[in-house]
Amino acid sequence: MADSIVDALALDPSSVLRNVDQTQWANLKELLRDTAPKDLAAAVRTFVSAGSSAVVGIFDGNLLWASLVVSVDSSGAPESVSTIDGPMADSGGDMAKAAGEAVRWVQAHQRPCSLCLFVDKVHAEALLRASDKAAALRTASAAGGLVLSPVPPALAVALA
Repeated sequence: MADSIVDALALDPSSVLRNVDQTQWANLKELLRDTAPKDLAAAVRTFVSAGSSAVVGIFDGNLLWASLVVSVDSSGAPESVSTIDGPMADSGGDMAKAAGEAVRWVQAHQRPCSLCLFVDKVHAEALLRASDKAAALRTASAAGGLVLSPVPPALAVALA
């Protein structure tokens, strides 16, 4: 996976890949292909608290289309990258249910979850293209296409 999401996220190449669903990985790479890696790495540094994890899920209709779980060490450096699999991926199209299950799984198997963002694919694409990311998140929320919980303090401030 030399051209992996680890590279696309401009994360430390020593970040460990684990439990990667190849279909979700391919979809995530497709979604991120025109995204500036430094922007994504900056988002991880800004919004994922040291010693914690973030989970992102993208729904296409009723299916979990892509996901990403990034855990950072006590210094804030990304240490592992994975995707959501198993029962968490089979939520029957309910983003809130999938988000809750993902947070519980991350809390139990990785580092504490400091950020959970689930969004529909249309709004994910709009978010990645938007110059005003906070406005794009507010739009997704107003349309019912966003689940955001827990929200790290830095993100709550950015969305206020």
